[in-house]
Amino acid sequence: MSTVTSDAQTVKETTAENSAVWSTGWSDVLYASVWLVFLLFPVSNVLSAPVSDGLKALGLTGLGVFAVLYVISWIYEVPFPRRSELVNALFWCLILLLPLALVVPAAGLTGTYVAPFFVAVCAFRLSMKGAIIAAAVIAVIAITPWLIMYPPQQWFWPLVGISPAFMLLLVSRWVMERSMVREELQRELKLAQQRESVGRDVHDILGHSLTVVSMKVQLAKRLMATDPERAAQELDDVLVLTRDSLTDVRSTVGKLREPELSVQLVQARAALRSAGITPHLPSTVPTIAPPWRATFAWILREAVTNAVRHSSASACWVTLTSTTLTITDDGAGLSGERRGADAAASSVSGNGLRGMRERAERAGLRLTVTSPVDGKDRGTRIVVEPA
Repeated sequence: MSTVTSDAQTVKETTAENSAVWSTGWSDVLYASVWLVFLLFPVSNVLSAPVSDGLKALGLTGLGVFAVLYVISWIYEVPFPRRSELVNALFWCLILLLPLALVVPAAGLTGTYVAPFFVAVCAFRLSMKGAIIAAAVIAVIAITPWLIMYPPQQWFWPLVGISPAFMLLLVSRWVMERSMVREELQRELKLAQQRESVGRDVHDILGHSLTVVSMKVQLAKRLMATDPERAAQELDDVLVLTRDSLTDVRSTVGKLREPELSVQLVQARAALRSAGITPHLPSTVPTIAPPWRATFAWILREAVTNAVRHSSASACWVTLTSTTLTITDDGAGLSGERRGADAAASSVSGNGLRGMRERAERAGLRLTVTSPVDGKDRGTRIVVEPA
């Protein structure tokens, strides 16, 4: 067992190393390469320096090598995957210092104009706090020689040449971090919405199915002595229903499909009959837009479940058009439902109504609940129609 675990860990570490080596996309490399245009300033200083052509060639070679190494630092961003980000950034900073030894004889302190490239290497690979500290350290290293070796009246151009680039890089880093935080929050919000949706779907499926199962089992128990064949048929229905419910739960959790309205009508008729409620349901389904069709199916399922559980109704009517779903029962109504049910049942019914309303709103529909109906003191009517 330990050998298998060790081998798996080795494979995992090897994979992490390989992915870390080439972790930066080519778009990032091209973006980083754009900054090489700022090498024109040290190149110009090398060419205009009062030194021999040999030293100028040496300086230009150093800048060319610097440019190549800078691009490679973005391709091979993490040469030491087992080490921290700081260690990898410092490694590339040290590597980039080497070709500058060829530039200093020709350009002198103007070689410090490449300091923003070192800031870029650190800023986009460390945390925001680390980027600010690195930028401050690099700024001190780059500017201090100018402050020591030149009079104050010659400090202007080094400061102007380095400070704006530093600020631009840090602002870019901050914007990038804000963008990453915003994307992460959006992903978390989407995940929370998906979890809420799946929870509501599972509640609707299991609430409906378990209610029907309970009714059928109770009926089968009463019929065992007087009508064994009918009892066996009811138990067969329970078996089919539990299998269908399991399939629905799996499909809902996997977001593989939405319930079919025609199937829900068949199941609603069976559920109402099992509860002793006379169903008055349409035999056919009109043409309905797909998003509304799925929403009608979910709301029909939940409304029938509530009627079976809490309404004490004797009949239930369902009317379907291409744009409207209406479910009406002659039960006790919402107020009577609340008085007759215990706290848990009331909570379930309230969650069901809230879930139906949320589904309707997401589909651009409006759900209206009326209780009692038609001027009577009983009954509940649920109407779903375009908002």
